[in-house]
Amino acid sequence: MSVTVVTSERLVGRDMQARIGMTVKLTEQAMERRRENGRQDPSKGGTGTIVKVHPNWTVDVMWHNTKRVRVGYACGTAAGKVRAFHLALVVDEFGDRPETEWNRCKTGVLPSRAPFV
Repeated sequence: MSVTVVTSERLVGRDMQARIGMTVKLTEQAMERRRENGRQDPSKGGTGTIVKVHPNWTVDVMWHNTKRVRVGYACGTAAGKVRAFHLALVVDEFGDRPETEWNRCKTGVLPSRAPFV
């Protein structure tokens, strides 16, 4: 079984901690594994929202196209073993999109999420 990890995607569990409310999509790695096992795409090509984070480095996702919750998406390591990264960030729980060439902060100063005091 060959597994490829696309570095252009921000992977949940590798590049950031999984949190409830993140909008995610299936990674190329997840789609490749599904094709190898003859399974369908539960997201139907769309995005979903993380609805539960488990202590064993898996999460449950409600897919927007199907309105169904699917459980057990791997995102990181557990018990010292490297697991798969099945989810990529689309929008975080604050509504911010991942940094790209077009929306990256040009000044090098990140805006604060704290309210003005």
